[in-house]
Amino acid sequence: MNRRLAFLFYLLIGLIPLSVKAQSEVPFIVGEKLTYSAWFNFIRGGTSSLEIIGMEKINGVQTYHVRLITESNPFFDRLYKVRDQMDSWLDGEGYYSHKFSKSLWEGQYRKKYEVEFNYQEGKAVSAAKTTKISALAHDGLSMFYYVRTLDLSLGDTIPINFFDNDLLRPFIIKVEKIELVETPLGEIKCFILAPDPDTKKLFKQKNQVVIYLSADRRKIPVIISSDTRFGSLLLKLEAINTR
Repeated sequence: MNRRLAFLFYLLIGLIPLSVKAQSEVPFIVGEKLTYSAWFNFIRGGTSSLEIIGMEKINGVQTYHVRLITESNPFFDRLYKVRDQMDSWLDGEGYYSHKFSKSLWEGQYRKKYEVEFNYQEGKAVSAAKTTKISALAHDGLSMFYYVRTLDLSLGDTIPINFFDNDLLRPFIIKVEKIELVETPLGEIKCFILAPDPDTKKLFKQKNQVVIYLSADRRKIPVIISSDTRFGSLLLKLEAINTR
């Protein structure tokens, strides 16, 4: 199923209006690396990096290989050690997920998970389960890059099929505000995106993720906040590098 059919699926079930369109240029390139300070429960306790590793083929399809690494620093390790890595292989044209893996180490918690998506057969396959899927899916990383390709305006709504731990959860992201944000790189005008409150209740979403995207062509994630099992995680952009 291609990207247009996925959007048509939403239109047919009457869930949302289609209110955003793709930009004419891709706002990111291979080699882009975003470095963040990581704040655990409002304490600066580590670093995080979000990097486009390269282009790779998954089942014959060209994809961007993206990696997120989050690590607590030596001091915070004594309180709550964090060593997380997530990898996503997102479609080179539609920016939806073809494969996703994660390795989490958060205090006493450990988890490894990997899933591949077969859209021709309508299924997602992990080591534990094969799940039927009826539309294109996004993982926790591919959705960041997908929204960066959209021509955003205040009030826009974006449908997302979020897949993780063998569960597909549809929800809607809304462009809630546009405001200036102070960062180590200076003051940046940002779109603020968050799950729409009504659909969050409808689909029983527990985790709140808020994304601050720079309101320019590149739409860099400047701040990412989320709820985790150890409380709140806040990533603040510190540096932008390209190879």
